[in-house]
Amino acid sequence: MRLFGRSSPDSDPGTVTPVTTTGSGGSWPPDAGAPASMPPNWVPPAVVPPAEATAAVPSRLARLSALVDKARPGRAGRNVRKTMQMAGMAVIVLGFVFILLGWYGAAHSPYLYQEVPYLISGGLLGVAMVIGGGVLVRSAWTLRQIEEDRRNALAIVRSVDRLERILRSLDETRRAEQEEHSL
Repeated sequence: MRLFGRSSPDSDPGTVTPVTTTGSGGSWPPDAGAPASMPPNWVPPAVVPPAEATAAVPSRLARLSALVDKARPGRAGRNVRKTMQMAGMAVIVLGFVFILLGWYGAAHSPYLYQEVPYLISGGLLGVAMVIGGGVLVRSAWTLRQIEEDRRNALAIVRSVDRLERILRSLDETRRAEQEEHSL
């Protein structure tokens, strides 16, 4: 199984190696009554010191991030909100054009039975398109509000963090001054 263009088969994360059987057909781990024997290809897991384990996590996350970015190229360049807004506007305009065409066809037919198809096909389809376009525009507007709310919340969190750091430094300064005066 090739995943994200890996070329060497030993680095493939999809490779499954059996660990439940030994080369002789016995089971691993052995039964309680059976003598303990290790599978011929069993390697004990390496014990990683805590300092090395925490250092490996950011590098693994960076590699994962790079692989995910490769898997979906071009997504960061698209703005979904603007695309929805432009598509909604186009659908609304097209809906109004269909309504006008339906009206024109119905207004210029001499018989009532000829007007009904124009009203159904042009009028109802046009109204449905105007409503659908309105939903797209409203959704784009809601996404914009969500983005602004997230930016505002982030600004508030940063301000609170900044104030907290200032208050901590003031508190440490006061403690240091009190210790100097008490000596």
